[in-house]
Amino acid sequence: MTSRAGPGLFRALDRSIHRVALWADQLSALICAVLIVVTTMAMIVYQLGISIAWLDDVLRMLLIWLVYMGTVSLCLDNDHISMDAVYLRLPKPARKAMDIVIALLGVGLCLFTAKIGFDSMRQEMAYESLLLSGYIPAWPQTLAIPLGFGLMAVAYVSYLFSVITGRRQRAIGEAERLAAGG
Repeated sequence: MTSRAGPGLFRALDRSIHRVALWADQLSALICAVLIVVTTMAMIVYQLGISIAWLDDVLRMLLIWLVYMGTVSLCLDNDHISMDAVYLRLPKPARKAMDIVIALLGVGLCLFTAKIGFDSMRQEMAYESLLLSGYIPAWPQTLAIPLGFGLMAVAYVSYLFSVITGRRQRAIGEAERLAAGG
């Protein structure tokens, strides 16, 4: 969890990035609701002995989109899974340096993955690839990768600027405070 402080130079950028992250969160909530409905429908249909070839492809695609859209806000606040045993024992300047390195790595890796995903999606569009059922084009599924990782890279850039300017600091939770001995 993070806390935001001060107006700063990048306030308009932060607001727009937070709007995009909110949009991604709302989209992932919608996808989750659709995924629940489609999964329920699939279970009912399969119990009736009806087989729909493309249903597995739709479920897989929804799950992929849910994962990649849901991770955008995690990158924005650096709320990913981490092991803080060393981090909590570092002095504040070293923590800030570590946060900057993490944000830079996040930007670089997300941009690289977005580029590879975009190339893959473009290739699937050119070859008119279909998903396993043979009914649904493959590019909407692979679009989740460049879009999701592109948004994650933008979120990491926002996090990087806020760490550098000191407008956002990681709030240490109660369990972390106890582990650090404070």
